[in-house]
Amino acid sequence: MHDFPENLGLATDLFLHRETGMVESRDGYLVVRTPDAPEYFFGNLLVLERRPSASDLKPLEQAFAQLIGTPPLIAHRTFTWPESANADSIVTLDAFVERGYDATVYRVLVATPDDIRPVATNALIEVRPFDMQRDWDDWSRMQLADMADPTAITSQRFMAHQQLAYKRLIERGLGNWWGAFINDEQVGSLGLFFLDGIGRFQSVITGPEHRNQNVCKTLMSEVIRRTAGRSDQLVIVADEAYHAGNIYEAIGFRQRGRLASLCQVPRNLTAR
Repeated sequence: MHDFPENLGLATDLFLHRETGMVESRDGYLVVRTPDAPEYFFGNLLVLERRPSASDLKPLEQAFAQLIGTPPLIAHRTFTWPESANADSIVTLDAFVERGYDATVYRVLVATPDDIRPVATNALIEVRPFDMQRDWDDWSRMQLADMADPTAITSQRFMAHQQLAYKRLIERGLGNWWGAFINDEQVGSLGLFFLDGIGRFQSVITGPEHRNQNVCKTLMSEVIRRTAGRSDQLVIVADEAYHAGNIYEAIGFRQRGRLASLCQVPRNLTAR
């Protein structure tokens, strides 16, 4: 992990991208590509050294076209970079937002095994790794339901690619996908993969009808307990605009930096 080692969110993102796609340094950018999933918006992107300014807009779009691609194959544009760790620092990207980009700022949350605290859990929940195709089918349905257009062919293709990519990581012994089940019904899930002694969580989700029932806390606490010894640090990246970060802090995670991204999606495409 030689790129942005001080930002564990970005470093672990790049490690996963190297395992499931391609990462190369070109023309002052880190170029991330997932050739077999062109509509994977956050798998085909440029990593920048710092936050872009309004004057960077045109050069960035030109670089994206040259290094990632153009329509019809690549119909989006995505950029990401490490942000100031100061949580009070306002990230303004108005020039890009006016051009149709979605701007998102994420908290990079880190814990050591010793930081993890006991939290309220739900005794009805059974936690286990996915071990049958039905688990993955239920996972896909839950993830798709969280998207703007679950029925879009691009959303379906994106989820099929993600499932295949994660299964390959699991087959290689790099981690597992874990489910939370109540009476054999999947009510939540997460991925946890181990990269150079760091555990990186992926896509923590709870079904809408089971929220506020300690599903996330139960699932994360049990997965951390059952994977003890595999990592010195645990990392999770959470959108600053959502409350999930508070759940992770209750478990013992602390903010260690921020990430930001800009994504301009094609009309009627929703795979993120």
